[in-house]
Amino acid sequence: MTDTAHSPSDSSAESTPVSSGSRKTSSASRRGTVTMIVGLIVLALILAGALYYQQQQYRVLRADLIRQHGDSVRLVQESQSQASQALALAKQQASQIDDLQRTLETTGNQVQDLEQALQMMTDSGSDLMLLNDIDRLVTIAQQQLGLGGNVANAIVSLEAAQAQLARANRPSLAALQQTLNGDLDRLRAVATINVPALSGRLEQLSGLVATAPLLVPDAAAQPVPNPAPAESPVAGTNQSSNVSAKGWRAAAADAWAWTSDGASAIAHDLRGLFDIRRVGDTAALLMSPDQALRFREGLKQRIVTAQLALMMHQPKIWQAELDKVAQAVDHRYDMHAESSRQALKIARELHDTAIEIQLPTVDNTLQAISAAREAAEADDASPGQGGDGGDSTSDQPASPSPAVSPATSSAGKV
Repeated sequence: MTDTAHSPSDSSAESTPVSSGSRKTSSASRRGTVTMIVGLIVLALILAGALYYQQQQYRVLRADLIRQHGDSVRLVQESQSQASQALALAKQQASQIDDLQRTLETTGNQVQDLEQALQMMTDSGSDLMLLNDIDRLVTIAQQQLGLGGNVANAIVSLEAAQAQLARANRPSLAALQQTLNGDLDRLRAVATINVPALSGRLEQLSGLVATAPLLVPDAAAQPVPNPAPAESPVAGTNQSSNVSAKGWRAAAADAWAWTSDGASAIAHDLRGLFDIRRVGDTAALLMSPDQALRFREGLKQRIVTAQLALMMHQPKIWQAELDKVAQAVDHRYDMHAESSRQALKIARELHDTAIEIQLPTVDNTLQAISAAREAAEADDASPGQGGDGGDSTSDQPASPSPAVSPATSSAGKV
């Protein structure tokens, strides 16, 4: 009885812990579920945020791509427009080049026609026209030789006349052509004066005259360094012996060294006080610095005058000025200096240089032209010329002379 009475209470006591454990399990499961749900919600929110962010990035990227596409389209359109403009410009330039080529061909044809007409006129024209042209060229050569002594220009004029005679190929003018060839060969064999070299020598002489020392030193002369007194070997020996000498020997060696140095210095100064020279012009030793400067400027002016005489081919002035310069350098400059001796040597060499060369003339060609013109006038005035000679010139034999006079007068004016 007792056991049966206590059994319900025991069962109730046992059920109580079981129910509490189930409650704990259920609450724990609910917490886990809630945690899971919360985690799922958070994950969903994160995924939603990431999706939104990706959506925004996609929109930005899409807008950027659309903008770049629009820029690319505009660039392509601009490139197409520039390409079309360049193509149009190239076509326009090609058309202009075609026009220029056609114009050039037309001009070339006209030049060829003019050359043929000129050649026909030169070849088939009268001998008087050809002689007038040759006379004009030879007269120019004569003027170049007579006025300026320009052999090169004279040779150019004679070569032009020679080429014109060779192109005309007139047998009647063979003697004139031979004479012209002889004068041209003589001009080519002429030895010319090297004016640039002589001008350079004059410039060198002017520089030496401006800097070479005079007999009386002045500010313009180049400073001549005084040679330092050489150290005596005795002093060197004494200096080496000072190291080993002691006592009174060292004092004696020092005294001997000082005495030798003092004697050398005094001898050098005394030699600088006296200078014995033989001077032919006593006035050279009495020049003041201002007079020396004016003297140098005068010599430079004489050198400039000699250069002008060289350009104008005046040998008398050339020799006179250089002779004065040589005498002045010989009498007033210090010949112990190398620059003075070099200046005197250059002045004498230039004085002995001839600047006048006897140039040949073209008188033989001019005489041959006069003889050929007289022969051509005689042939034109003769009635045996045929139908062409029956003009007004055949009625008046003296009429060809006025026709030649304008050409002669124009040649004289040239």
